[in-house]
Amino acid sequence: MTRLRLKMLEDLRLRHLGEATANSYIRSVAAFARFHGRSPDQLGTAEVRGFMLHLANLKRAPATRAVYHAALTFLFVHTLGRPEVMALVPRPRVRTQRPSRALTRAEANALLDSMAHRPFDYTFFAVMLATGLRISEAAALRVDDIDRRAGLIHVRSGKGDKARSVMLSPRTLRLLERYWVVVRPPGPLLFPARRLSKPGRVDLVRPWATRPVSTSTMSSRLKQLQPTGVCRIVSHDLRRSFATWLIEEGCDLRLVQVLLGHASPETTARYTRINADLIARTPSPYDQL
Repeated sequence: MTRLRLKMLEDLRLRHLGEATANSYIRSVAAFARFHGRSPDQLGTAEVRGFMLHLANLKRAPATRAVYHAALTFLFVHTLGRPEVMALVPRPRVRTQRPSRALTRAEANALLDSMAHRPFDYTFFAVMLATGLRISEAAALRVDDIDRRAGLIHVRSGKGDKARSVMLSPRTLRLLERYWVVVRPPGPLLFPARRLSKPGRVDLVRPWATRPVSTSTMSSRLKQLQPTGVCRIVSHDLRRSFATWLIEEGCDLRLVQVLLGHASPETTARYTRINADLIARTPSPYDQL
């Protein structure tokens, strides 16, 4: 490992960025160095602009190019102490994504029904809906994270490397037990990736890889399994549904904050949208005078 990479890794840890973010930044900087064939500490604004134009010419998505830009900004600002390098490198403009929304119970049932013939996918997304996990957190779950004695699922790969625990209801436990019997993943990963013998074909001898299923794979499957007559559903909608349904049932906002792994209640308050009918039915404190 080069001295520069070691220093950048240390800086990423000091900033307490998550492991996934840190790995992405390191890969992006390595690609920048390979493109120019020199160490990044020997490069400057012209080389960064040339690399970003190269990515644009390759028709890389703006969101992808924005990650490279963020990684190089971190490198030159925090690790090399040369913020002027990035001053004249515009950040790619990323189109605003559709805001996440809470599903109705009917939409959630329709989604799960569309996956009934695919136990891996059904269990994965049902667990997300039952626990409020991010898609990356669900993919990283291990068998020993399921604590049936305590009635908890331990989330060890939370955003920002913050561990937390969420509820493991009896119904969710039964779902996982059924999944274990039917799908038979080898462990220790709960949702491992498939091992391919060739593109598009699962290895029949060793069907499971030693890495977790990728979030992009599961996002693609969610897109493919959309139920008819329902607005497009993305993975974050399941997390918002979990939070919104809890709030609608009267769950304390602080508890929802802890379950979601949010650092502040303000984030949770923005995250949840209460159904207008529930708001209309809520008694006013004035009425209790």
